[in-house]
Amino acid sequence: MWARVKEETKKGKQKWRVGDLLADDRCSPAVLDFLRSTHVGRTAPPVEENLDSEDEAEEAEADEVEEQAE
Repeated sequence: MWARVKEETKKGKQKWRVGDLLADDRCSPAVLDFLRSTHVGRTAPPVEENLDSEDEAEEAEADEVEEQAE
């Protein structure tokens, strides 16, 4: 991102404040690409609580431990 900003504006990383970076139209494509690539601002999928599957996972894990012990 910073390389693209510097190429477009001729200003290095240390010369920018966040507000100025976001306000400058020349920086918008670089900032938006950075946000897309890092998944910033995306919400996590909802967690479904399924106690049966947790119990099954624990049983399977216990079975694996027993098999390795043998």
